[in-house]
Amino acid sequence: MGDRRKGDRRAPEEGVFRIEKKKVAIYAILIGILIFAIVLNIWSWTAYIRYKFRYDTLVNHYYNEDSNTNTQNERISENNNYSCDISIKGNKKSIKAGESVEFDIKVSNINAGEGIKSFETYVEYDTNLFECRINSDEEYNWTKSGFLEGYLTMYKSDLQANSEDQIIAKFVFTAKENVPSGSYNALLKNIKLTSGDDQIINLEDQTININVE
Repeated sequence: MGDRRKGDRRAPEEGVFRIEKKKVAIYAILIGILIFAIVLNIWSWTAYIRYKFRYDTLVNHYYNEDSNTNTQNERISENNNYSCDISIKGNKKSIKAGESVEFDIKVSNINAGEGIKSFETYVEYDTNLFECRINSDEEYNWTKSGFLEGYLTMYKSDLQANSEDQIIAKFVFTAKENVPSGSYNALLKNIKLTSGDDQIINLEDQTININVE
């Protein structure tokens, strides 16, 4: 009698080879995904560590716990007799939730040789209740160079010192929708102005009052 299975004979190696190829492809994809995830995780942690180091360095250098709340003050630099006044004026007496108010930061009576060319401060406010953005004053060529976690640096775009009375920055605070009515404060801390000959003028902390109806 003939062998009935003769016509059904196959080459088992071919089927096994195809299965093995699929397994290899799947493993390769999984390994690739794993490597990508590891690289992405390492990159993310590296970026975070660099950012945290930079932020902590800035805060530790410029932030301290002592504050005063005068709206217009004069301070003399520790290294020279340079001085100036700073004042803050808002364009609205009060706002409602969802609305914005703009405050002009103005310096006057500048006694600093050729004048001032940069301004820096730490802006402390309740980020759960307000959003803050900084507008530059084009008339006197002030340009925002950074606003990182509340730390702000402004500088003259032409890098030329100026001794005229001038608005150096405009702070815009927007009340979020969940802000209850009341009076709130934002604080400008560790205010420093740099003169044309790179002398530092330290000013007292300034309070910005925001009234929400």
